[in-house]
Amino acid sequence: MKLEVLGKNPWDRSDLRNEGVVSDELVGTSQGVSVRRVIYRCPLRAQEFRFLTSECTLPPGLIAHLYRQRWEIEKTFDELKNKLGERKAWASSPEAKAAQAHFLCLAHHLMLRCERRLEREEGVRNEAEIARRASRLEKEQERLGKMKLTVPVLVRAFQRLTVRSFKFIRWLIATLRATSPRAGYRHPAPLIRQFARDYLDTVDGMTGGTLMPVKDHAPSLVAPTSHASSILEDERRR
Repeated sequence: MKLEVLGKNPWDRSDLRNEGVVSDELVGTSQGVSVRRVIYRCPLRAQEFRFLTSECTLPPGLIAHLYRQRWEIEKTFDELKNKLGERKAWASSPEAKAAQAHFLCLAHHLMLRCERRLEREEGVRNEAEIARRASRLEKEQERLGKMKLTVPVLVRAFQRLTVRSFKFIRWLIATLRATSPRAGYRHPAPLIRQFARDYLDTVDGMTGGTLMPVKDHAPSLVAPTSHASSILEDERRR
C-alpha cells in the first residue's frame, strides 16, 4: 500500500518522551483514507519502525512506546502458560472457554494489583528482579554512551508490567490456600483479606453474584478450588 505524505504534524523535540522520533506525519491512501504515521528509530535496537495510527493527540514518542508495550503481551502469554499452567482449555464449549479467558484476565490483573499493594503497604519488593533490571539498563547505557546516545526516558521509567516471578506466584497461592507455614510472611494478612474481597467482588460483577463452576484441575489462583473458595468466602464475611 502506497502512502502519500499530506503534511507534517508539529511535535515538541525538547520533550524527553519523544526521544528517537524521526518524523510525525499525516499520510493518505489513493482511496482517500488519511492516518497518522510516526517514524521512530529505536536506539536500543538501532532499527527504524513506522507506526500507523488514528490517535492524533498523544506525543509521537508515546505512540512508539505504547506499540512497544503491546509487543510485551507475549510475555503475558508465557506467564499464563508456564507459570500458571494454563496450557489447555478447561472444556470445549464456547461458554467454558470464555469463562476461562475471563478468569485468566482476572488472575493476571489481580496479581498486578496485589504486587503493587504489597510494595506500597508492606514494603515487599522483588529486589532480585529490580537489581537485574538496573544491571541491564546500566549495560545498555554504557553501550549507547559510546555512540553518544542514551536509553529512552520511557524505557528507564517503566518496568515491565507483564512478568511475575515464580516466587511471587507460589507465595500468593500458598497464602490464599493458607496451607504453608510461610503464609504469614511479613504479616500481610490485612492485605490478603482485602485482596480476597476484591477478588470476590470482581467475580461477582462478572457472574451475577455467584462463583462460576470450574474443573478441579484448574490452578487455584485462576479458578479457586473448594478449599480456596471457602477461605475467600470466610474473608468476605469478615
